[in-house]
Amino acid sequence: MVNFLNKTWFLKKLLSILVLSLLFSGSSFAWEKIPVPDYVNKKTKSPWNFYEDFEDKKIGKLRLKKLRINNKGMGIKPFIIEKESDGNKYLSITVKHGWNKGSSNNTERAEIQTYKLRSKNKEIWYGFRMRLPKNFTHIDDRLLISQFKNQFDPMKKSPLLGIRFYSKGNILDISGDTGGNPATKWNKKESLKHKVLKKYRKGTSGSWILTESKIRENERIRTKDIWVCKNHKDEDSSVDQALNYCKDHKNLKISFGDKFDHLKIGQWNTFKIGIKNSYKKDGFIKVYLNNLLVQDYSGVTFNWSGNYTGSLVRFGLYRDSDPNGKGYPDQTIHYDDFIVVSDKKTLDKYLN
Repeated sequence: MVNFLNKTWFLKKLLSILVLSLLFSGSSFAWEKIPVPDYVNKKTKSPWNFYEDFEDKKIGKLRLKKLRINNKGMGIKPFIIEKESDGNKYLSITVKHGWNKGSSNNTERAEIQTYKLRSKNKEIWYGFRMRLPKNFTHIDDRLLISQFKNQFDPMKKSPLLGIRFYSKGNILDISGDTGGNPATKWNKKESLKHKVLKKYRKGTSGSWILTESKIRENERIRTKDIWVCKNHKDEDSSVDQALNYCKDHKNLKISFGDKFDHLKIGQWNTFKIGIKNSYKKDGFIKVYLNNLLVQDYSGVTFNWSGNYTGSLVRFGLYRDSDPNGKGYPDQTIHYDDFIVVSDKKTLDKYLN
């Protein structure tokens, strides 16, 4: 009799679990766990391996399962699932004046992020598609649209990689900090040693032009220094920085003076990012915009002191607050096909 009752209880429990699964399956992510290929070194594989295309989501507010909100009070309000005329679903993210303010009350955000995991000596490839809607308004300030951040306790420095707009959308800044003391704010000495950067400016024709570059332990190279790279001779040049600049750009698909047309309002754009967090020279940061290589740094990427607590991949909007207190206009960006894997070959299969 006891065995019969136990079996009956077990069957009822199993049935209730199945019913709940069916009831709530519509609010879970279209989450696909991606196997790590055999050719990838398991010691350096990414701590995250997944793909999210939002296709099984209901129209309306986002329901999270495998990702998290960088929540400072607004909850899921900034995140809406929308559908295009061709049936494609995507995530619409909005930031408004005062939403999710930082501890110093001078920043606001609406961001989705991975769970925080340790990524030292790991190789991470991630990507997403993004679109600035036709009614998008740029601001004359900083706006991040994605970042890869090594977190410390405390942390007052920039992410290893941040993709930013400045100056009413006329500057595209791809930069970050590769090390330093995370407990101290920005300072010139540490920035010179640890910052890496590529900066593009929008010309009068609307095309982007590379205008500024920096690698670790070097001053910035700007447009006015083009002649250095074009005219130096290895045997007699005394400008070491120019030589470093030339070496740093040998693999980049765009250099000073070249132009490209991407990030137009109303059009989908694809970002692919490669990161290796390393104390050694085998580290790297690579950024592809619509398959155009726009950042290609090789060298140390993790030279931090302090209490490292893990790393995060984030996408969404992070901006400075209006210093006048009136508030910047609402900004919305569309995101789709968010993926994090362990190698570029796999990334290319999903974001072709």
